[in-house]
Amino acid sequence: MERSIFMKSIAAPLGLILFLTSIGLAISFAFPQRSKAAVVKSSAAFSLFEQRVKKPSSLSLAQATLVNRIDEMTLAEANLAVLHLENALKAYLPTAIKRMNTPAIQQDIKDIYTPGMSMVLARSKVKQSQTRVVLQDLTAMDYKLVLGGGRFYPIIQYKSFKVFKPYVSKDLQAYIELMATESEQPSAVNGTLLINWYKVIERAMAYEDFLSTYKSSNRTIAIKEAYNVAKEYVFNGTQNSPLFDKITQVMSEEAAIAYENTLSEAGPEQIEASPLLIQLEEFLMLLEKNGDKKTQAVKDFLKSI
Repeated sequence: MERSIFMKSIAAPLGLILFLTSIGLAISFAFPQRSKAAVVKSSAAFSLFEQRVKKPSSLSLAQATLVNRIDEMTLAEANLAVLHLENALKAYLPTAIKRMNTPAIQQDIKDIYTPGMSMVLARSKVKQSQTRVVLQDLTAMDYKLVLGGGRFYPIIQYKSFKVFKPYVSKDLQAYIELMATESEQPSAVNGTLLINWYKVIERAMAYEDFLSTYKSSNRTIAIKEAYNVAKEYVFNGTQNSPLFDKITQVMSEEAAIAYENTLSEAGPEQIEASPLLIQLEEFLMLLEKNGDKKTQAVKDFLKSI
């Protein structure tokens, strides 16, 4: 396959992997230490939220408190509250998945499910009371219903976090946008890409930009994990959507077109400022010298990045 055939074409932003790899709760809070006096003077809204967010049974009330009263909090309180809410939802997620993952509940949902169905709509249509109770609880916590690998499970619905953006710091605003994009359209599920190659590189660039812009953000570690996954997709694809054909070892023509167009649109200045784009440019040049195939030289390059 000659590079010349990779002509510019028109085509069109954690996947589920993002959420599953970040379920862990090893998160530290990167905020300035507050004095004892400041702690005493915490707003009533923040105190009430903190009281409610600590228990799964009152998690939905904590969310309601934050939605309705975040404007009564200071910036530091609002930041901390949003982070605590996300942590609580992550902490409960394994339990939520386990509650939904029974044969009876799975079948009950399957009987009424249509693509894209919301948790609240599924709750209203299922026939078994046990299923209805589980979905009601998860709906109250604002989880999202997704289907992958023939199984139904909940994920955090980051789109609902957008209501908090006017009240939190710039890095958390950017973080919420990145996570909402991934939760609304996961990059991949069960080893299959669900987005095109333009968006594969676009999302990796978005994560890289966050890491470059917000070096001391509380969510740097989470975005770094997402970036590493996205970068793996860029240079290797996934198990069921590989970048190189498993038999011929030739690179996907669609990916090559998307990557070349991305570099062309970025231009020298943006490429120079992005380690990812520099590597991508070197990658394409090496492939051109190797007939667009995953030769040993290409494998060695991939190991080095």
